[in-house]
Amino acid sequence: MARKISITREEALEKLAEHGIQGPDIYLIDVIPLIEMIWADGMAQKGELAILEKFLADHVSHINTIAGYEVLTADMVRVFVSRFLKNKPSPELLQSLRELIPPVRFMCSEEDGRLRDSILAACMDIAASSVVEYPYDWNERFDPAEKKCFFEILDALDKGKPECEDDSD
Repeated sequence: MARKISITREEALEKLAEHGIQGPDIYLIDVIPLIEMIWADGMAQKGELAILEKFLADHVSHINTIAGYEVLTADMVRVFVSRFLKNKPSPELLQSLRELIPPVRFMCSEEDGRLRDSILAACMDIAASSVVEYPYDWNERFDPAEKKCFFEILDALDKGKPECEDDSD
């Protein structure tokens, strides 16, 4: 059975607006977990940023294709992402924004699962892309902070899902 969401879509949109995230920018909150993974080990590394850029290119193309027009531009994406990459944001800010993804972006469709899986796959790729220290032991490929962050992201994306009529979890 799906867990009941504790915040409505409207409340989540209000919270995002308090952080200056509104209009088309709400489609970019999907990258917040990736940004969390990038910063989880304390540094934004070149390989991690390349994965973020690829995810963004695919994500923006998908959003614009579904809409049938250019909802998001490269400039909009650059401005949105730079506010989280220029200086390391507080983990509390990223966590609170991450928890707004399910009520805003998950709408009881097949697309929800694809979006969730795409976010999680990119997070894993980021964690595996750049090891801080070589050589590393068999269980040190992912930094412990990245592991913790990944499981928090996984939990947040699952627990905040809207309860859909045909949910049998």
